[in-house]
Order: sequence, then structure tokens, then C-alpha cells
Amino acid sequence: MTEPTPATDPAADAESAGERTFSGAQAPAASGTDLDAFAAALPTWPGAEALPGLLIAAPHPDDEIAGAGGLLAAALDAGIPVRLVAVTDGEGSHPPEAIDPAELAAVRRSETAAALQVVAAAAGRPVPPVTRLSIPDGAVAEHEETLAGRLAELLDELPTGTWIAAPLRTDGHPDHDATGRAAFAAAATRPTCPVVEYPVWLWQHTPPTALPGDLAAAAVRLDVPERMRAVLPGALACFRSQVSLDCGVAVDRDRAAGPEAVVLPARVRERMCRDRQVLFVHPAAGFDDLYRHADDPWSVGQRWYERRRAALIMAMLPKPRFDRVFEPGCSIGMLSEQLAGRCEELICADVVPAAVHAARQRLRASGAGASVEVRCAGIEDWPAGSFDLIVISELAYYLSDASFHGFLTAAAASLRPGGVVLAAHWRHPVPAGFRSAESAHAALAGIDGWTRHASYRDADVLIDVIGPDAPSVASQEFFG
Repeated sequence: MTEPTPATDPAADAESAGERTFSGAQAPAASGTDLDAFAAALPTWPGAEALPGLLIAAPHPDDEIAGAGGLLAAALDAGIPVRLVAVTDGEGSHPPEAIDPAELAAVRRSETAAALQVVAAAAGRPVPPVTRLSIPDGAVAEHEETLAGRLAELLDELPTGTWIAAPLRTDGHPDHDATGRAAFAAAATRPTCPVVEYPVWLWQHTPPTALPGDLAAAAVRLDVPERMRAVLPGALACFRSQVSLDCGVAVDRDRAAGPEAVVLPARVRERMCRDRQVLFVHPAAGFDDLYRHADDPWSVGQRWYERRRAALIMAMLPKPRFDRVFEPGCSIGMLSEQLAGRCEELICADVVPAAVHAARQRLRASGAGASVEVRCAGIEDWPAGSFDLIVISELAYYLSDASFHGFLTAAAASLRPGGVVLAAHWRHPVPAGFRSAESAHAALAGIDGWTRHASYRDADVLIDVIGPDAPSVASQEFFG
């Protein structure tokens, strides 16, 4: 951990004028009693066992224990995949005349390794891997965009739905705040990734009663697993550079302060290692953020790939016209516009209001003769009645297992005799996907009594027409 830069330091002048200045040597704004009372009234976090994976971003060596120690302990205890991102090596916590920055970076890297070994051993799990980015200590804000990109890449290496943990965007230290912002930016590109913010310095400058309303609403209580509770003080003690004067006095301390000259005095460490800890949980952003930054986030209106894919879909439909069609996940209505010309009634839906608005405008402007309804609804809000065509395009991999199972059940129940499901999906890896195109289409074809009537695949796309057994197109028209 590197202390917040004092306002007298030139580096602090570049920060916003309203930035708080505080130190671990000062009396905290929130006492242990305050935190216990606040945590006791909070909803309990459901538990790490529900997480597919956890990516912890630590701005400095020791933040993973000082701020996210309870979360790390709970995750390892539950046996879920965990990866630590060491954003900086913490080489700026002490002046270069006291210890060479490269030597200090090596010391702090070894401290992280020792602390992770303590926690992992108590949980009976392997030590989680560490990805070191070596962004300059004190300059994370200058590399925020790069950090967000690296976090997004690392999320792709972990199970879909992995949570990302980072310090609060208002923790009070420029590096902490920038890491928090980068975590949210990375999660915004992965619609199934929730963010959990952890406090490091928050309680040093802000009591629970002064939290902004939106942050207070996101607060939950984490009860550290009982067998892991005694581990955290020992893990934090591994950071000798921060809890002792072995490396000299930190850049913002005065040796005259005696024991209080260490970066993490005993009373601060006690606050960080409580059995009940406060986290701030933010659900996955979903697709809303994608449309917030672009009217057509997948560029379906510009790419030849998309126009070709739509032409292939329309060519594979087994009938020239359909009575009633349902298209969930319609996005901005590019395919819907073509489907409307091939049916009497079209119901399409999307969960993103901005996409629904764009689809309505497109279909209204197209002058489609069909009866068209565009709903703002998810896959669980299945329309009443039956259909002779259901089109699921670029959607199946984003559905959770429960939602996808619900889709299969609803499609089988609402498909009319002689009707079909047309499924079209990208064959390359989907970062936020729960399943591949092949596995989604295989599940559809595996519905009792259903089969593939037509199939097209190339390196990029898989398109299948699937449904109950029925005569071929030629048999229906002139062979019979």
C-alpha cells in the first residue's frame, strides 16, 4: 500500500482540488464499533461459492489483503478460481534515499507471495496466480485505459460471469480510485461481469453515516469464513515494508512519530482484518452500457458479414411466408425488418431500451405490411400463443444456464406443428458467452422429436433450421 500523497507534495497538485488528505497515522473517521454496527445492519453477501471466478485488482502490494483479504479468503475457502492482478509493484511507498525503488519493488513482490501462501494454506488451496502489470506506482491514472484493457483480457481467461474486485472509485488514493474506474470500464465490455468494490482507506476519511446514498445501497456484509478469520492478521503482517520500519520511513511519514511512522499502524490493521467486512456490490452492467456508447455496438448496419449472414438466414427459411414469428434478442431490428416481410405477425424483443427504441423506429420507417410488435423484455417474458417460426440469432451464448433451459422449454411448448426454430450464431469465442454456437444448436437439435432440417457453417457463422420431423421443402411443394 502506498499512502495518499499529501497536498504539499507536487504530485498532489495535479489531482483534483477536492481530493481528501489523510494518513494512517491519524484517527480514523470510523471506529471498529462504528463498522460493526454498520455491518450488522447490512444484507449478508450470498457467499463466494456462488461466484464462477474472482479477479482481484490490487493497486499496490498489500491491498489484496488490507482491502480484499476477507473476499480473497472466502473465495479460496469456497474453491473458486481466483487471480490477482498486481497493478503496481509499490516501489513508491518509501523514498529512494532510504531504499532503491527496484529493491523495494522486489521486497514488496515477495511480501505478496508470502501473504498469498498464508491464506491459501489455511484454505487448503493452491496459491492463486498473480499477473504483474508493473504500472508506475503513483501513476495509475495516467495508464487507466491500458489497465482497463488488460483487466478485460484477463476476464476472458476466467469463467464466464467472473466477478472483478477493485478498490472503491472514491477510496481516496489516486491509484486506488483509478484502479476502481478501470475495473468498471473493463466490466462494461463484459455484460455478465459484476463488480465488487472493497474499501482500503475509505473508513479512514469517511464514516458509514456519510456514505452517498447510491454507495450505501450497494453495501453488503461479508462474514469471513470462521476457519479463515485468524489468518488475515498474519497475512497482513507479511508486508514488513508497511507494518515495520525495516525499509525506512515511508515518503509521507516522520520518524519522530515512532511506531505510528509505519504505513499501517496496528489500529489500522485491526480495522482491516475484522470478522465482518463491508463490500459494495454492483450487478453486471448487461448490454445497456454498450448501447449507451453506440447506437449500433456490433456495427450490424455497416458490415458485409452482417448483411451476408442475414441473407443466408432468409434463404434458409423453409417457407416463403409464416403466420406468426417470434424473435427474442432483436437488437436494433436489422433482421427483424427482413422477417417482417416474410410473415403476417412478428413479435420481437430485447432487454435494452435503447435497442428497442431503435428497432421500433426502423420497423416503423420500413412500412412493413406485417403486424409488428417490439417489446422491451427478456427471454423469460415469453409471449403467449404459438409460433410457426422462432428466430434466435446471436443470443444463445449470452443466456445463463437457467435462462437457456427456459428458452428450450418455451420453444418446444410454443412451436406449432410444422414450425421451425432458426438459430444463427458466431462460431468464434464470445468473451461473455456461457456456451458456444455448436453446443447451443446441439441442445436445440436434442429436443425430443426435433431434428436439423438445414444447416450452414463456415469459419465464422453457424446457421441451423431445427424443429419436429417434417417433409423437405421440395416434398411439400411438388414431390408429394
